[in-house]
Amino acid sequence: MIEKTQFVSPVKRIAATIYDIFLLLGVWFGVGSIALWLNNSEILHPGVGLSIVIISAWIFYSFFWMRGGKTLGMAVWNIEIYSLKGNNITFMQATLRFYVNLLIFILMGVPLLQIYFSKDRLAINDRISMTSLRLI
Repeated sequence: MIEKTQFVSPVKRIAATIYDIFLLLGVWFGVGSIALWLNNSEILHPGVGLSIVIISAWIFYSFFWMRGGKTLGMAVWNIEIYSLKGNNITFMQATLRFYVNLLIFILMGVPLLQIYFSKDRLAINDRISMTSLRLI
């Protein structure tokens, strides 16, 4: 039986995120090409383009988190996500986690340092979404 540990360091979290960003680039190229084709090859308004990027990233993460408990980047680093409530993560938990992760990304990962100062080693995104990561 594989032993599962609760603690996933910020370094591993960031490494998995970097891996997933490369995968997301491919998704964004595909979605952007479709959007450009639907717009008769005219450049989209920057607000529309940013919305497409955020929505497609949200769909990417939510799909993988809710279906398999991990993205491809998380699988490479042997990380999985689970609900602190004891079941698979819900749509609302995935949405909350994604948007808090987006804020953490904007703040260059600094809020992840909270893991080292909390008793249960949960980050802010774990607390708000009632989810957590573990090594498998």
